Amino acid sequence: MINSRAERTGADFIHFYSAGRIAQEYGISHVYNLDLQQNYEEEQVGFALVPGQVLPFNHLPYIVPILKLIVSTDYVGSFCRWDLLIICLFIAGIVILGLGLKQAGIDRNSILLSGIGAFLFLPVFVSLQNGQDTALVFLGASIWVYGLLSKRDMLAGVGLSLTTTRPHISLMLAIPMVIRYRKVFLGFLFSAGILATLSVFLLGAFGTREFIDVLLLTAGGNWYGTHQEAMLNLIGLLLRTHPLNAGILRMAGWIFYGVAIIILCVLWSRKRDLQDGRLGLTITLAIFAVPHLHFHDLSLLLIPVYELIRLGARDGRPRKEIAVILPIAISILLLVSNAAPLLRYSVPYLIMFGLAVYPYYSNLKLSTATQHRA
Repeated sequence: MINSRAERTGADFIHFYSAGRIAQEYGISHVYNLDLQQNYEEEQVGFALVPGQVLPFNHLPYIVPILKLIVSTDYVGSFCRWDLLIICLFIAGIVILGLGLKQAGIDRNSILLSGIGAFLFLPVFVSLQNGQDTALVFLGASIWVYGLLSKRDMLAGVGLSLTTTRPHISLMLAIPMVIRYRKVFLGFLFSAGILATLSVFLLGAFGTREFIDVLLLTAGGNWYGTHQEAMLNLIGLLLRTHPLNAGILRMAGWIFYGVAIIILCVLWSRKRDLQDGRLGLTITLAIFAVPHLHFHDLSLLLIPVYELIRLGARDGRPRKEIAVILPIAISILLLVSNAAPLLRYSVPYLIMFGLAVYPYYSNLKLSTATQHRA
């Protein structure tokens, strides 16, 4: 891919590259200027773009200083350096999830095997292939999970602040913490507040207005590169299966997003015990409900997979030998599903459903068996 100009400039990395180059040449406050983004993207693709063809940089400003350090006039070299950073972030997240398995008493070899499978997880590979920053969200969510499991609430809140690179996901994870996990929520507010202050400081008043304009532009779902009809969430499902007006379907998706947050608030308000599969359900529901989500964001499914491994060590459902190879097994299933559009747009939903529901099914079976023995 990296040797093909069409493929490497067709990857999502091109708008990260344009942001880094604009920051170098014009200053960070200008990174959301669509005309400048168009100029740098045209320079790489080798032909003129109409405004609707520009892939806009709509990520949060606090990652721009990193991009400014990484990119150069060498697009390929910049892509490789960026991917190296993304690899390090993914590995860090996997190691942190492995610490949760260690807490559950899982042996070192099983943790290593699951870690290798996680690094080879197909959505992780696609994220690297596209030069996406999903790894930062994954790292933040992993810290959140580890903080909750180790009863380090402030650490969990700091982890949540890193997920703000996907604000819709961040809100779905943070708001349910308000009632029983207030320290987590306060840690999130404090850390996210620091990142927000840094962002405004970097952009200034005019740059902040341009940032908001870009967010509003891309939120409509019609801009180039959005491809809502290909998304693996509720809105994508509705757009593919219903002939109704796209605006109505998007509105339905946003309403469900709000309802899903309320459902999670109720779920997290009941008790602090995290042995019921709640973490996995929260992540899978967030993936399904958020208004903007692509295949590479399915990297977050590693969190419910790791929860299955952790819960399996407790009650043997699923068996540890099966659980630790789930990342590889799911990757193969996702790869095979690309053979036909029907499978491509149905198998991921079935996987999400299975990962969300199985812990509850396992707990029910365990409870029933315990009652029979009594």
